[in-house]
Amino acid sequence: MVFSSPIFLFLFLPLMLAGYYLLAGMFQSARNVFLFASSLFFYAWGEKTYLFVLLGSLIVNYILARMLERYRSRGLLAWAITLNLSLLVVFKYKAFLVANLSGVWELFGGSAFAVKEGHLPIGISFFTFQAMSYVIDVHRREVPAQRSFLLFGLYVFLFPHLIAGPIVRYRDIADQLAKRRISGEQFALGVKRFILGLAKKMLFANTLAEIADQIFKLPADQLTLGAAWLGIVCYTLQIYFDFSGYSDMAIGLGKMFGFDFLENFRYPYIATSITDFWRRWHISLSSWFRDYLYIPLGGNRGSRLRTYTNLMIVFLLCGLWHGASWTFIVWGAFHGLFLIVERLGLNSALDRAWRPLQHFYVLVAVMVGWVFFRVETIAHGFTYLSAMSGMTSGIYLASDFWTLELAWVLPFAILAATPVRPWVEQQLTKLPRLEGVGSLVETLGLGVLFFVSTVMLAAGTYSPFIYFRF
Repeated sequence: MVFSSPIFLFLFLPLMLAGYYLLAGMFQSARNVFLFASSLFFYAWGEKTYLFVLLGSLIVNYILARMLERYRSRGLLAWAITLNLSLLVVFKYKAFLVANLSGVWELFGGSAFAVKEGHLPIGISFFTFQAMSYVIDVHRREVPAQRSFLLFGLYVFLFPHLIAGPIVRYRDIADQLAKRRISGEQFALGVKRFILGLAKKMLFANTLAEIADQIFKLPADQLTLGAAWLGIVCYTLQIYFDFSGYSDMAIGLGKMFGFDFLENFRYPYIATSITDFWRRWHISLSSWFRDYLYIPLGGNRGSRLRTYTNLMIVFLLCGLWHGASWTFIVWGAFHGLFLIVERLGLNSALDRAWRPLQHFYVLVAVMVGWVFFRVETIAHGFTYLSAMSGMTSGIYLASDFWTLELAWVLPFAILAATPVRPWVEQQLTKLPRLEGVGSLVETLGLGVLFFVSTVMLAAGTYSPFIYFRF
């Protein structure tokens, strides 16, 4: 069950809201029990038996955090981290590790190992990183261990962020778990944010995904320069609207139930450097790696060589976090290399450069990186880059994939990836006489967006969220 599905929009969510607000006059604990039970049901709808795996992890982390608060043992913390990471190894990386060990073994004359792809429980990477951040923060004495198993379970399993983030830190919502109030204004903001996220997914991401999928399925050496660039432009916009759309819906749902999640995207494609890009893209993940890996490794406190090594380690693991594939590792190394080069002096040159040139540099670098994020093999990635460079004698033209729908969607998607909408809203607030008109226009606009999104949903224009596989 996903946010952009009819069963969620027209059955699960209305029942959730009705039940939750019917309990509004009772104790906070009654609403928490309802929300926790509903979140378990939400996850079990798609995963069933794997629910018990995560429940087992939940119990273990609850106990370990209580023990860490009492004893503050480095050995116990190491066990907690190892147990959490073992979930990822077993479900996400086992086949990848076995396949690579098999390749090395064959080089020495051995027989290939049998490699069997296992099932990847939805959201396990987000679940694991949240649990790890909690036990580490308890060990650091930055937060007290949660005494209530219900509240700890609600923090981890809260359905808006469980499946595909954002990665929510316990310290950011600890007070809200125990006590929260919902105002009409907050609820309205939640509805608005949810609709905007749904529109990003249905109107932009799904439409762009159709073109990107068609192009990336073809042999890259058969693409012309125009077709290759059209494919990566569509994918670049698709992944942004897909993931930021999900984050918007998660943040909006959180507000409807009284929670305030931190922002996960701040218009990353207007960044002026790759360093700036990572301050804007998937903020909850980049900040997680900063606080729990980069800084403990030494951050930038040591020599330059140590700093650059730390950066590369972080981004290699960031790539691996996204998927058990060498293409993701290459993508991570690519970004790590750019961050190192910028620290070596490129940032100073960029600061003096013409602003459009800064944006052009970021967009080209990011799109080259997205090629390896999208393809299945490294060889395919380099062949695709050759097509983008005009070095292939392709037969497929950009016009072969151009549709009337794409002609409408692409320009609006490009505009929507910039802060045009907030700027317009800000200008309207400066016109007091139009304040009421502006609110009416916004309400009508949201209604139209929701209607069109549900029509597209009913028409079957659906593709899974990209980050569901992470």
